[in-house]
Amino acid sequence: MEKTATAAARRSLAFVGINAGLALHPADSRGAQVPGEPASCFATFWRADWSRWGAGSALLVATLQGWRSYGTNEALAKTLATELTRYFPEASRFPLTGIGHTHDEFTVEVDPATGFRATGHKAELAISGILDRRQFTAPNFQLGEGSAALSNVYLPCSTGRLAEFGVEWPGTPAVYPGPLGPSSSAFIALAESWVL
Repeated sequence: MEKTATAAARRSLAFVGINAGLALHPADSRGAQVPGEPASCFATFWRADWSRWGAGSALLVATLQGWRSYGTNEALAKTLATELTRYFPEASRFPLTGIGHTHDEFTVEVDPATGFRATGHKAELAISGILDRRQFTAPNFQLGEGSAALSNVYLPCSTGRLAEFGVEWPGTPAVYPGPLGPSSSAFIALAESWVL
């Protein structure tokens, strides 16, 4: 007990901003998710209003063929991938062995009533169809052998779109009931903070 309290006391704020994520699962001709099929990709957009690694935005895309990042700050993108994103449950099936980076600048639109859009010259992530809005806290979110305190306002969503170089990824988010309300592999996390 004392060891846990000491470790928690040494933690410090590492990130404040927004995180939006989308895992796309195979869909049938009607656009319905094919049951039991794993996600073909996971994309997450980070907007660091402040972080110990600097401010800025990054789009990360994880696939079985590798990881890619988009943004103006390659170091920030790689750090967000290696320190946080790789440990997300949605990213766990996509091994992180390296990250290819493409310079891109994003216009970001966020509306808690309607959704999220990050539009770059080379990549785009859009998430909409908000199903719920609720506070989320995870005081011991596992990051490999360590842990972090995570909190945000969680907005699960019913629809999402990811495009790279004008090519849209096929598939649909997985929406499912949770103990506190609906959950989804398409989400927007507002007022997000990480304490490491």
